[in-house]
Formats: sequence, C-alpha cells, structure tokens
Amino acid sequence: MRNIYLIARREFLSYVATWGFWLSLLSVPLFMALGFGMPILIENSQPTRYYVLVDETGGRLEEAVFEQIDRSREDQAEQAREAAREILGDNPQLGEAFDNSMQLDNDGYIRVEAGTTDLNELRPYLTGDAELETADGPQPLFAAIFLSEPVPGRVEMAYWSTNLTDRDLRRDIRDALRDYMHLRHLVENGVDPALIEAAEDLEPVVRELNPERTDEAAEVTESERLPIVMGVATAFGLWIVIFSVVNMLLTAMIEEKGNKVLEMMLASARHHEILTGKLLGVAAVSATLLIFWGGLASIGGLAIQQLMAAADIPAAEILAALFDPALLGPAIGYFIVGYLMYGAVFLAIGSLCETIQDAQTLMSPMMLVMMMPLFLVMMAIDAPDSPIVAIASWIPLWTPFIMLVRLPQDIGMIEIIGSTLGMVVTAMIVIWGAGVLFRMGALNQANQDTVKSWFQFGGKKKAAG
Repeated sequence: MRNIYLIARREFLSYVATWGFWLSLLSVPLFMALGFGMPILIENSQPTRYYVLVDETGGRLEEAVFEQIDRSREDQAEQAREAAREILGDNPQLGEAFDNSMQLDNDGYIRVEAGTTDLNELRPYLTGDAELETADGPQPLFAAIFLSEPVPGRVEMAYWSTNLTDRDLRRDIRDALRDYMHLRHLVENGVDPALIEAAEDLEPVVRELNPERTDEAAEVTESERLPIVMGVATAFGLWIVIFSVVNMLLTAMIEEKGNKVLEMMLASARHHEILTGKLLGVAAVSATLLIFWGGLASIGGLAIQQLMAAADIPAAEILAALFDPALLGPAIGYFIVGYLMYGAVFLAIGSLCETIQDAQTLMSPMMLVMMMPLFLVMMAIDAPDSPIVAIASWIPLWTPFIMLVRLPQDIGMIEIIGSTLGMVVTAMIVIWGAGVLFRMGALNQANQDTVKSWFQFGGKKKAAG
C-alpha cells in the first residue's frame, strides 16, 4: 500500500505542481465565458452598413418592403418570447424584461439618401472611391438596391454591392417582397386583408400533461424537463473529463518508458502497484478539476438563484431538479467505472509504446470506440426510447455516457441494474487484461507490433527448402 500511495502522490504532484495544470484549470471557465460573450462581442463589433434604396414604382414597393420587414421582426420577437416561455415559464416580470430587450435595434443596416438615384453616380460610393456624409462621418456605400415592376405581377430587385459574403440585407428585402407578392395575390383574388391578418393571429392553446397524474397536478412543469438537459450535459462533461484524463495517463506513460523512468520504478515496486498508483494519482487530479469547476458552478448557481428569485421564478424547484441525487449519484459512479476502464486501457497502450507515433496506430480503434457515445447521446436527446439507443446502453464501454441521458426518462429498473452490472463486470475484466498487458509492456515482453500480430489471421509462410 505504501508503494501505491507514493506512486499516486508522485503522479498527482507531477501535474498540480505545474503552471500548465493551473492554466488548463482556469481555461474551461474562461472558454465558457468566451463562448457566451463572443457572439455578443461579434454582434456589437459589426460595422454599420449604409445602403440606398431606390423604388422605381413611386414608393409602393418601398412602403410594402418596410411594412413586411417590421411585421417579420415582430414575428421573430414573438417566437423568441415563446422560446423563453418554454424554458423559463410564463412569468410576467420576465416577459416584460424580455420585451424591453427585444426593442433594441441592432441590425446594423441604415438607409441613407445619396442625393441621386442614378447607378453611374452611385457607383463611386459602392466601389469605395467616394464616401457619403453620415451621422458617423464619411462612410462608403454598402449596397444600392433598385426595386421595379416592369409588368404587373412581376417584381424585380437589382442588388448592387461589392460585398459578396454579407447577404442578410438582400435576404430581408427579398423575403419582404415575396410576402408582399403573396399578400397582393390573395387580395386580388378576393380575399379580405383583414381576414388574412386575423388568420395569422390564430394560435392554439397547448397544454402538456402527464398521464401519470390527474387534475391540475397533471400539468408538466419546466423543472421536469431540466433533468433531461442535465443528463445530456453530464454525459458530455463526463466524456470530456475522461478523455482528457486518460490522455494524460497515456502521454505520461510513454514519456516515462522512453526516459527509462518506468524501469527504475519497477526496481522498487510491482507492476500492479504502479498501475494502481498511477490510476489513483490521476484520479486525484481529475477530482481536483471537478471540485474546482463544481465550486465555480455553485457560486454561479447561487448568483442565478438570486436573479431568478427576484423574477418570481421557482428557483428552488429548478435547482433541486438540476442537483437531483438520483442523477448525480449515478454520474459519480459512472465516472469512476468509466475512468478505471479507459484509464487502464490507455496505461496499457502507453506501456507498449516508446513514442507518441507508436501509440497512434493502437489509439485509432480506441478513438472510434470513444467517439460513438457522442453520436448516440445526441440521438438519445430526441429518441431515448429508440431501440438503437437502448441496445447501445447495454454495451459496457458506452454505458456510462448513454445511461446518463436515459435515466431521467424513467426507464425500467431491470435495464439500470443489468447494464450497470454488465459494465462493472466488464470493467473488472478490462482492468485485469490491461494489467497483464501493462506488465508485459513494462518488462519489454511486448510492444505495439505484438498487439498487431494478435489480430492477424495466419502468418507468413516459410520459404520451401
């Protein structure tokens, strides 16, 4: 036990005593902050686009375009409000705050008057040879748009611009013209415009109910959907942590074998003590990561709870669903078993190789095995009862990830117990086999070519004498 402890402590300190470890520790919340803030930063940093709109019909198409654009924006705002209600519930204070935020105009396109409607006179402004006077100072012209109706019922748009990538303005005006043409076609065929507007406002009242409950208690609440979201997030987080940690084991093992450190360790400890110590040491490193990130998440959760309580949102109920022991308990168990399985395999692979290049050929099949659960987790989000997902959850190497998504779906206890037992038994067999392979690799009794030969059927025939 002393040797295992010393090896585990050495592995732990070899990681946490480096600047790289602490930088990587802080990189995850930093990248999360960038992930949330970068879209906002990009949106706010977009340059303002100035354009000219020329309506050759005398203003009829121009009026129709802006009327349809305003209506389209209101429809998009209503869809956004509906999405917010789906996630956070129908809360009046939250709805009012969301409505205020939707009133901000940040599309970045401003119509200007150039003093001319002639394309040849506008061309220097479009090519950047001349600039228009605007509220922001001299600016080039982003686009010149000409609307016309050469024959009744045929609307044309000529869109002049040197920018070939930003097509949002062209799309918005095209969609507005198309909606206008559809509406005019209906009106010309005798449909009352008021009737069309009334039809667009029709919307059914939808109630989502759980057949396992009755009366008002049957209404499905938002907090009941959150465990599913939490299960998916936990499955992805588990995959990321395990993948990161086992790669640490692999690279460290290859370096130690290449530098003859492993041989010195074998002089004072047995191979199974080295294997166990390394697994425990890196497990302590991953626990440090999880505790740090969990602490940050708890602090953020408390801050969010205060904001949610101020908006009369049932924060306690939602957070209770997020931190449900029925989900977190299995998540911890699946992490331990999954880490031991994959960690032992990667250590065994590292013991067989002298360099990273040697390990790449053996890593390819393992990478395929580890990538498959990600695709199945995505499938399980919409179809947790799919036969493919159900069968895949019984494959022990994938059980830790897929079962986390299926647990909130009230699957049968037989599936939970059976798949878990299969996973535990497989983990024991894999760890035992990895231990044998680790001993052979550590003692230079096997290498990557030895493993390749196990999967070759037949061999080279000896030359006839």
